[in-house]
Amino acid sequence: MEEKISVIIPCYNAEQYIDRCLTSVVSQTIGLEKLEIVCVNDASTDQTWEKLCFWERQYPNQILLVDCKENGKLGKARNIGLAHAGGAYIAFLDADDWMELDAYEKLYQLIRRYQCEIVQFQYVRDPGTGNIWEARNRREKGDFYLELTQEEEHKKFMVTAIMDNGCTNKLFDRQFIDRHQLHFPEGRAYEDVYWGVLTQLHAERVYFLNEILYHYFINPDSIVLKMDQPYHMDIFETTMLMWEESCKRGALRLYPREMELNFLIFYYLGGLKVLALRYTDLKYQEYRQICQVVQKTVPAYKSNPYLAQVLDELQQLQIALIDQEISREEFRQVVRLLRGEALTERRGDPQ
Repeated sequence: MEEKISVIIPCYNAEQYIDRCLTSVVSQTIGLEKLEIVCVNDASTDQTWEKLCFWERQYPNQILLVDCKENGKLGKARNIGLAHAGGAYIAFLDADDWMELDAYEKLYQLIRRYQCEIVQFQYVRDPGTGNIWEARNRREKGDFYLELTQEEEHKKFMVTAIMDNGCTNKLFDRQFIDRHQLHFPEGRAYEDVYWGVLTQLHAERVYFLNEILYHYFINPDSIVLKMDQPYHMDIFETTMLMWEESCKRGALRLYPREMELNFLIFYYLGGLKVLALRYTDLKYQEYRQICQVVQKTVPAYKSNPYLAQVLDELQQLQIALIDQEISREEFRQVVRLLRGEALTERRGDPQ
């Protein structure tokens, strides 16, 4: 395994953005000899593949292309990238995003210096219209390193959300990924929930670099933002897959209340947010169904000690509704609250 960073880039209909993305990678200050760029074309229907072939001709020793004939979504594309990557370290980059030019040099130095499994760094939401640093600083606070070898430390780590579920704002040691057989669920959206929780479950050495290195493009065509799409319901199946896999790995034996909290956050609170914000019609029956699943899967959830410690008042209120069998009209009010509509009306009330 070469001492390189393998940068895995899933590409689906990214012809408008892939040049910006790849320019930011080949221009890295670490030097091309330290990089392997694995681009997985996920059955694009535009000119993405032709653009990728152009880039490969310019950098034949650094860019490896994989062409998929069937669309497998982000999870499968990233798994394919992992299967082809030969570097000692793994980075994920989405095709419409881009990196600061010194990003991989800094991350490479840190992961080697601290011999850690993961380096997490910061990202900025960027509309791509100008210099984002005119509005904010690239670095706002100090770095820190965590060793999670004690059970109580690991429990605290799992419930404080100090490490998020995203994969693109991290550099991973490849041996860590292989040792714990980490992978993404395939054919489903919200794959980061699965990857993120399992990563947190196994992590023991993490460095937190509080510097913005990643530009997350505010893409109006992003699948996350599109309304009334059936794949938004994947959040429930993906979270259940995470739960089942965590059970197989002994997580409920080691961290029962911590995993219970994770299930409430991602399946219930995350799912409720999806029902409210990603669909224009009222998903009342779907809501009742997820409440039933929660009560069946984590029946002792109301006694979880982390509810009051970790969740805010609105989230605690939402949790309290699980066993209330609220009416359709009451659910409509919950949705309006989550959308901010009730707040808007109150602000507009005559004094």
